[in-house]
Amino acid sequence: MSHVRFASLALLLLVPACSGDDGSATDVPDAGYNCALDDRDEEFLAGMEKVGALGNRFRLVGSTPAPPVRGDNIWQVEVEDDTGAPLDAATVKVIPFMPDHNHVSAVVAEITEDPAGSYLLDPVNLFMPGVWEITVQATPEGASQAMRDEATFVFCVGSAN
Repeated sequence: MSHVRFASLALLLLVPACSGDDGSATDVPDAGYNCALDDRDEEFLAGMEKVGALGNRFRLVGSTPAPPVRGDNIWQVEVEDDTGAPLDAATVKVIPFMPDHNHVSAVVAEITEDPAGSYLLDPVNLFMPGVWEITVQATPEGASQAMRDEATFVFCVGSAN
């Protein structure tokens, strides 16, 4: 076998596979990702908070399971405006993005507000092992897209549990 063919074969074996069209975890081989070797993520803490560019506060109240894992997760997020008041009746969107593979999750979360300013995101689908940037966007009721604020939480999910 020539060195070129050997190198090509080795490269193909090292490139992680991405999911199929539905983004389900069963489509993706378990790459055995070791999060302990990756320092780009944040430690999950219930109640962790981020402040968006427009001053809105995004608080990750909890995750089921906690910390987030590979597959479907349910998040409870509270959003407050820059004065600390609950941002109720907002249009909220969650975008799970995997930077190493440059793709989002194909599964769209359903967003339910309960109580005011608190949003249930179900599911937050992290369908393969690795680092995920999960952006939560909130646009106040009746506001233009220019008033949309966002915050990004970064977690690493390891191999299937």
